[in-house]
Amino acid sequence: RYRATVEDADEESDEEEGGTTSSESEGEDSSSSDPDSSDDGLGIEDTINDEFERELGNFGAYLKVLCLLQFGNNMPIGTVEELTDEELAYLRHYALKVETHMTNDTFSKLAFAFPESTVASWKITKARAEFLATFRPVAYDCCISSCCCFVGPNSDLTSCPYCHEPHFNSKGKPRRRFTYAPLIPRLLAFYQNKEFGQSMLYRSKYEHNGTNFQDVMDGKNYQRLRETHVTVNGQPRPYKYFEDPRDIALGLSTDGFCPFRKRKKTCWPILVYNYNLSPEIRFWIRHILCVGVVPGPYKPKDFDSFLWPLVEELLKLAAGIKAFDLSSDEIFALRAFLILVFGDIPAVSMVMRMKGHNGLVPCRMCNITALRTPNSRSPAHYVPLNRARHPAVKNDPTVTHIYDPANLPLRSHADFLDTARTVQMAPNTAQSNALAKKSGIKGIPILSYLPSLFFPNSFPYDFMHLIFENVMKNLILLWTGEFKGLDEGRGEYHLGIGTVWEAVGAATAASGATIPSSFGARPPNVCDDKMACTADTWSFWMMYLGPVLLSKRFPRRVYFDHFIELVKLIHICLQFKISTTEISVLRKGFQDWVRKYEELYYQYSPSRLSACPLTIHGLLHVVDGIEAAGPVWTYWAFPTERFCGRLLPEIRSRRHPFANIDNFIIESAKLSQIKVMYNLDEELSLHPKKAEVLRGSFSHPSYPRYVLLPPRRPSSTIPQPVENKIAIHFATRFGKNVNTVRRYLKQENISQWARVQRLAGGDLMHASELFNQAEDRRDATYVRYDLLIDRNAHLRRAAPDWEEKPFYGQLKHILVVKLPPAPELDSEDDSLHAETIYLLACIHMCDVDKRNSLGMPIYSKMGATEVVDLDRLECLVGRVQNGGYTAIIDRTG
Repeated sequence: RYRATVEDADEESDEEEGGTTSSESEGEDSSSSDPDSSDDGLGIEDTINDEFERELGNFGAYLKVLCLLQFGNNMPIGTVEELTDEELAYLRHYALKVETHMTNDTFSKLAFAFPESTVASWKITKARAEFLATFRPVAYDCCISSCCCFVGPNSDLTSCPYCHEPHFNSKGKPRRRFTYAPLIPRLLAFYQNKEFGQSMLYRSKYEHNGTNFQDVMDGKNYQRLRETHVTVNGQPRPYKYFEDPRDIALGLSTDGFCPFRKRKKTCWPILVYNYNLSPEIRFWIRHILCVGVVPGPYKPKDFDSFLWPLVEELLKLAAGIKAFDLSSDEIFALRAFLILVFGDIPAVSMVMRMKGHNGLVPCRMCNITALRTPNSRSPAHYVPLNRARHPAVKNDPTVTHIYDPANLPLRSHADFLDTARTVQMAPNTAQSNALAKKSGIKGIPILSYLPSLFFPNSFPYDFMHLIFENVMKNLILLWTGEFKGLDEGRGEYHLGIGTVWEAVGAATAASGATIPSSFGARPPNVCDDKMACTADTWSFWMMYLGPVLLSKRFPRRVYFDHFIELVKLIHICLQFKISTTEISVLRKGFQDWVRKYEELYYQYSPSRLSACPLTIHGLLHVVDGIEAAGPVWTYWAFPTERFCGRLLPEIRSRRHPFANIDNFIIESAKLSQIKVMYNLDEELSLHPKKAEVLRGSFSHPSYPRYVLLPPRRPSSTIPQPVENKIAIHFATRFGKNVNTVRRYLKQENISQWARVQRLAGGDLMHASELFNQAEDRRDATYVRYDLLIDRNAHLRRAAPDWEEKPFYGQLKHILVVKLPPAPELDSEDDSLHAETIYLLACIHMCDVDKRNSLGMPIYSKMGATEVVDLDRLECLVGRVQNGGYTAIIDRTG
């Protein structure tokens, strides 16, 4: 679950920004209060109708009315006239409030703070945005304890079938509501924007070559769908999945989100991802479609009921919805298909209607059976491969004693759904429960009615939670002697809490000064500051810091080597492109790693069974997920966690936190809709336009990938040794002697700059001699640069054989050198009949003398200083010190 929290608010905040709504409080009539007077009350269903109808008449937009009457929520935006200046003003005010999480009270003061500007009330502003967005949220009744939503088969219930709380209060009004933001209107808007419509064609233009996994479209699930005719309600359609280039591939994710530090309340955002967009923009917050947040305070007992509205829309989309494509100026049938569902293990178990990680058959991918620790009262189940010594197994020849990780009893789509039907159609509850316990499946999931999903292959394990939130943390707990009371047994792997591990934590925190900020947040002390350690923290620590800081720390090297093998596998998993050969390496690698893990930590002892949780077993299915759905980064939960973090600033009330969230979700959805429909993404960003040429910068056509940034210093500040290095550089470059070069090298023609920006998403690199390094600033002066090296340099008569190799060092100076016309220096590569400008970098080399077991460059001293062409500069690198040596963190590989 999402770990971010907000501070507990004072009780007075309930009075300052409080309000009571039917969605949050039992027994109070919301019609007697003003839902928009505060940020607490949901107020959506109470205010939409009247305000919408009233403001409709204020626009004088007769054509818009006709379009709404004809098309409803499916209105072709190509028929809507341009927005007026008045409408744009309203939308800018609306965007300001929504995107800055401004309170209603603060917004109401804008009219007094800026009397020369016309700032309407929030009610009017919101109503006009509602009109322009052309879609409205739908409120569904739900249980006061969020057990279920009263839709479909639950729609006529007067009480919750799980907790038996009444559906309605004493005045006949629903006690709580779940607000749903329709998906279809937002998908329709995508093709009514020419620019965005072109972005939506990434999926159809993607070329699958069958030898690499680069995106979801390379997965077996997608490729199988491409060859399959669509079926809706069991009826085959004449078209195949994704036959039309405009068909949309969707993913679904959810996760438990705790709004307060004490973590007693939980809500569940339902997020839809658009796989038609390219990976570069796919997971931007603005492109994540939140269709609703299941209100807390508790985990839903019937999550399917909250998915009911979404499944209804997806079935309509499978059949096709009338839409308008502005690019081709035609009406077409828009279709969208859900192909992927992801989240942590509890969330996906809830969506799939499975028992989950503590069940007798806990894995959603295979039918491996779990065991309990002998003579323990704990209900927890564990899944070792080797269970031959367990009392419940060793004398029973009918059960598996040792599972082969290469031949696990995988679940199939047909078997999964047959079992689900058998469980749900059991003649009585006792038999249903017995079947559910035996299979791990509790019933038919509502998502099974979408034929674009394959159970369980469309539900791969989430890499973020599996590795960085579970496996890595559990390894550290084992190493520090804090894992479920287990000692070392026959092993020797404890680092010690107050000794070695404390030193590792301090070194981790110290590494923040030598790792550029572009690499991520400053690493915290992993020993003392555990609350600051997020999945992102652990991912960086595991891949780059741990392999350095844990070197020679274990009593026996086998434990360190075992950890490094896992890190190597993770590096392959996180590649943008994974070949079929690497797939085989990963599969065997994870199988060997899990076997070795059981040998080192579980030690095949039934009393140590707790060392084998489901998350260790889940590693065996990572490759299954890649083959079915593409690389792990296409369905990990980092975007979902980031979206949940965006909800935190909106929570201002302890009494009504979920109403705060609902308000924000709906207003954000409307704002995103408006930006797409009217192509106002830049207009409503409320940021100044980025200048094409930065003020005070310098660029040259010969170096199109780089821009030099101030401050700039004159030639008089350049040390003589650097001038000598410049002369040597040109002498080598032109094949001339140094004295000849010096005749053309004038000090007044040399200047130096403090920073260089590599364009197209590259790093901002600093020159250490010109950039003042504050005590708390993170070092951005160490770089990687690539040079051509002659492999045959040691052979006097052999022809040169050039090979590009990486080098590392500290960027000391960034230089601009003007050479006057110099025919004497002319060479095949450089025409010097006119003034020529060169951009150079002066670098103090790191004397790399070896690499560690992960291939990271290691140095213990600095080498010579050299001047190279700026075009050889690649990127920033980080450094982490361990004892007498320093390891270089090169994210480019």
